[in-house]
Amino acid sequence: MLTPPSTPARAKLDDQFPSRRSLDASHSRVQELHFTPDLSQAQLLGEGVWSKVYSSPALPSRQSESGRPLTPPSTPHRSTFGSSEQYAIKTATRSDATGVFQAEAQILTHIQTYESSSDYVVPFLGLCTGTPTPSLLFQRADFGTLESLLESSSNLPSSSTLDLFLHVLQRLTHGLYFLHNTANTIHADIKPANILLSSSYDSLPTARYADFSTSFVADTTPSSHSGGGTYSFMAPEQLSRDADLSIPTFSSDIYALGITLLSFLCGGNPFESLLNNGFRLREAVKMGDAMSWAMQEPAFEARVEQLQKEWQRRRGEGNILSLVACALRKKREDRVDAGAWCRKVDALVGKLSKVESVGLGIRC
Repeated sequence: MLTPPSTPARAKLDDQFPSRRSLDASHSRVQELHFTPDLSQAQLLGEGVWSKVYSSPALPSRQSESGRPLTPPSTPHRSTFGSSEQYAIKTATRSDATGVFQAEAQILTHIQTYESSSDYVVPFLGLCTGTPTPSLLFQRADFGTLESLLESSSNLPSSSTLDLFLHVLQRLTHGLYFLHNTANTIHADIKPANILLSSSYDSLPTARYADFSTSFVADTTPSSHSGGGTYSFMAPEQLSRDADLSIPTFSSDIYALGITLLSFLCGGNPFESLLNNGFRLREAVKMGDAMSWAMQEPAFEARVEQLQKEWQRRRGEGNILSLVACALRKKREDRVDAGAWCRKVDALVGKLSKVESVGLGIRC
């Protein structure tokens, strides 16, 4: 029997997450790790504009700057991690990346001053200072990315795909509430490739946010690299010629998560047909009608129809697309905020009939 995970009731959201505070108020100091990781035989997990990420087994010297054993900044729940000896090392690939890495280390240190951070953000262990270029050390997420899961889900029956979608939907909306309302942090580059999955002791993988290289605390001035993002996951106003509107906000994060979750429902990027044409893609994003673009793809439309049938079979209320539509309104002032989105999702998913579904066909 696969059922959505339990989540906080409406009255308990604010109790679960303490009041947010600014980066300066947290008085957090980045932990420096004095060792040089050997990446000669490490597996490449991914790469981006500024960096490459490698896997690493147990490290040769597990000591922090203070000489204390290297451990996650807060104690994770038992279901959060796979092997405690698995790490991921993010290394700079550009000479001008030092400032970006230091800023990411600082924002992650700030986020992890909150005990519940490891539920929603891949745990950061410290900044490696024994390397010629900056490196960041993380607990390894050993189950790939939401992007890879999205691609493989096309081989699953609709019942299993819906189980995965509802599980990820609840985790990521609550995770965004944590980032916004507790850590006061704007991610600024939410997309399937930046959602990492970890094995769990349950049947469904744990989804958490990663890659905070463009993130910043909401009441601070964004740095020069914080205006980034990926076109097809950006909110319409971010492509405006108005510099003030183009700055990432809580609302643009909401929109980006909406596109991310819509991608999972569809089985691909809503703007799939435009990805090779930058001009047309920008114009389509500015229109603020991602769902219409997605439904122009026959395969996407067919997949959503199958998920809608499964949703109705479980007595889900209304159209399944309504779970993400509230985040995808063109005007940012019309979009739902993270708290209201959590409550909407919890209310609708909580009413589903508990029905048998087939196995996921994936191994955690």
